[in-house]
Amino acid sequence: MIEINSLTKRFGKITALNQLNLNVKKGELLGLIGPNGAGKTTAIRIISCILHPDQGQVLVGGYDVFKNPLEIKSMIGYLPEEPNLYERFKAYDLLKYFGELYGVPKDILYPRIDELLELVGMSSRAQHKINTFSKGLRQRIGIARALIHDPEIIIFDEPTMGLDPATAITIRDFIGSMKGEKTIILCTHYMDEADSLSDRVAILNQGRILDMGTPKQLKSKIHGDLILKIDLNGSEKFLVDDFNSIKSLKGTENVFLNGKELNISLKSKEDISDIIEHLNSNIMAVNTKEPNLEDVFIQKVSNFQDE
Repeated sequence: MIEINSLTKRFGKITALNQLNLNVKKGELLGLIGPNGAGKTTAIRIISCILHPDQGQVLVGGYDVFKNPLEIKSMIGYLPEEPNLYERFKAYDLLKYFGELYGVPKDILYPRIDELLELVGMSSRAQHKINTFSKGLRQRIGIARALIHDPEIIIFDEPTMGLDPATAITIRDFIGSMKGEKTIILCTHYMDEADSLSDRVAILNQGRILDMGTPKQLKSKIHGDLILKIDLNGSEKFLVDDFNSIKSLKGTENVFLNGKELNISLKSKEDISDIIEHLNSNIMAVNTKEPNLEDVFIQKVSNFQDE
């Protein structure tokens, strides 16, 4: 459905995307994760024909972003991190306005508006102005606006950022309900969100894909049965010394330092006591857990920065 080959985009001296290669299958929900400035928003804005690439090829449903931007825009519903909603519009009128912009016939548009308002739980607020809505309600209307023309592809950029937990769960459930029916790209900083919703996850950093696979495939790359997280106390020199000494201990699979937090993959809980004894008074706190997508993300980004 979406094919990206050797995509490059620069802003002055900054290379936002560096020979990026990525594909999204029809009906797939692809999670796109990465630190701030990784190139996630740049990539989806190029796919949506908002930005032009400097080099490379981007095909959406067989259409080229250079040659067929209007056809591509009609196929995509895009929800940016901060939806630009017209404040003085009522919710119903906003959806009507955008539906008419997309050329949706009136006999289809009006029932579609009612259906979407009910779908996002906003039927009772249809005649309320946008400027009276909380961020969570604006996100719901933003989703309805992205879906007004019944697009084949939906792109969400941080859809639950800054929302309260209950509203975030509602938005995630709604996104999950469209899996298989729509082709979806989900950009998020929330690892549990990417883990629970995505068919595949791509880890992006400095404009490149570091790794991609199902959440299960990615988590399997963390060797060991559990992750030991140790908050260390000490100067930068002592932290580096601790890091290097732990790497040589028996039973440790992967060891990496994230600030003052030491992350260690272990084969067995029996090895924990040796590590604690080795570090001695430098330990502030100790926690154990099973490997998750956040561990994969931290390890991939840390390893990339060390190269």
